[in-house]
Amino acid sequence: MKPGDKIILEIEKIIWEGKGLGHYNGQVVMADYVLPGEKVMLRIDDIKRDYATGFPLEIIEPSKERIAPRCRHYYQCGGCSFQHTSYDYQIKLKKSASLEVISHILGREINGEGPVKSSNPWYYRNKAQFPIHRVKGQVSGGFYSKGTHSIVDLYECPLHPPVFIDILHWAKDEIRKGDLNLRYLYIRQGTSGDIMVTFVVWDRLKKGKEFARELIKTFPEVISVYENINKSSGNVILGDKFYLIEGNKKLEQKINDVIFMISPGSFFQINIHQLKAILDYISDILSPYRGGVFIDGYAGVGTFSLPISRFSRYGYSIEENPIAVEDALDNLKINKIQNVRVRRGKTELELRQIARNESFDYVILDPPRKGLEKEFSIFLSRLDIGRIIYVSCNPTTLARDIRILESGNFILKHLKGFDLFPQTAHIEYVAVLERR
Repeated sequence: MKPGDKIILEIEKIIWEGKGLGHYNGQVVMADYVLPGEKVMLRIDDIKRDYATGFPLEIIEPSKERIAPRCRHYYQCGGCSFQHTSYDYQIKLKKSASLEVISHILGREINGEGPVKSSNPWYYRNKAQFPIHRVKGQVSGGFYSKGTHSIVDLYECPLHPPVFIDILHWAKDEIRKGDLNLRYLYIRQGTSGDIMVTFVVWDRLKKGKEFARELIKTFPEVISVYENINKSSGNVILGDKFYLIEGNKKLEQKINDVIFMISPGSFFQINIHQLKAILDYISDILSPYRGGVFIDGYAGVGTFSLPISRFSRYGYSIEENPIAVEDALDNLKINKIQNVRVRRGKTELELRQIARNESFDYVILDPPRKGLEKEFSIFLSRLDIGRIIYVSCNPTTLARDIRILESGNFILKHLKGFDLFPQTAHIEYVAVLERR
């Protein structure tokens, strides 16, 4: 078997990240856009040491679960993995694949709760980052094709509000006229429907204010326009410097009775309805610790700290990003919360320092996809506290870190999934570890 070969493959199962897996002459072969039980003709694209990957050219025997994808770009765009099946079935596939990974790493069968389904599996994303490419007068903008840096020129996207695509088309028209030069178009939407737009550019725009005013005139829901300077030639989308061109400094997100004012450089979950479900679940799971002291690590703008503070004695919110720290401090004032102490710095260092000087009841962690540093996991495993709440979108690193935490003072008691990312292979988990 070599690249370019065509083979017939029976798909045995879906594995983590949405790929179908089968065996051909004893070798593992994986492909996107397939379903369990299907017989497909694949073109082999790449050969690795332990497996091969291919692209389905023909579905010879389709699954009864297969449906037509909703988006015209589905088989070119790298954004989605499961539009070719129903929402109920993709939930089943994601749960099975993610729990298989977690069970394998932990060395025992894990039966997680959920996943909690999204109330709307379409048009749920409140953020988009569109790469823009201009060559010889031809302008394309949208998303990268799966596994490449080739841009799929986007005409629709059923995961984002339609106005996002309208703004993208407006930007492409302005670029064609010759004066607007963008690297990326970065759009966010608040809970009220207000929109923040950031032009990601190499250098300050000469007519930035003019473009901003025209954008706001064309789209009245746009209430904030920024420039972001990114001189890096790598894959990092945003640079460090943001400049407000026109409108409001921040965008409002509201969950229950808590208001979050978000700067363009601060992280916030892209599915606000499912974030509410996670916050409600964590509040319920922490009911035995009402009146306790907490530490919220990798805290961002205070996404967990602020709601939890309402039933806590006091807590710490630790965040490294200075923009998010500023937002967290502002959000405390807006919500008139006085029992949260914001600390800027690495969670790994700040939490250790707090632990040297005082006691606390539980920790909430929402680290990046790479998970926790090994030494930090070992430190956490030795803490004399009641619970650790670990929020993760990566089952591999989640399970790896749970294994270390369980080598110390803690045991996994609850694992609940939340589908924050319908149509994709991703899933969010909340793990609750209790002291043995």
